[in-house]
Amino acid sequence: MSRLRPDRLFRDLGWWQRILVEGRLCWRLLWDRRVAFYLKLIPMAAVIYFISPYDLIPDFIIPGIGQVDDFLVLFLAGRLFLRLIPAEIVREHFAAM
Repeated sequence: MSRLRPDRLFRDLGWWQRILVEGRLCWRLLWDRRVAFYLKLIPMAAVIYFISPYDLIPDFIIPGIGQVDDFLVLFLAGRLFLRLIPAEIVREHFAAM
């Protein structure tokens, strides 16, 4: 079972387009029964962190940076999620989009 490096799949896209495509791809993969439940916990935990009032860097300490850590957690969790899923499944969903 090979693993996919997300940067290889999305190398022709601009960074905004890449973020949107990765988000859609993660959403599609969350509903695939072939993806293990424990892997689905990664993006779910990131979304919970994003909407929770608790932060690693509180918003009131350095204005603006508090939101950046929320987006960074979402981005890194999505990347990890895509990397841990078997490459064949990710490619199948990417081709179907």
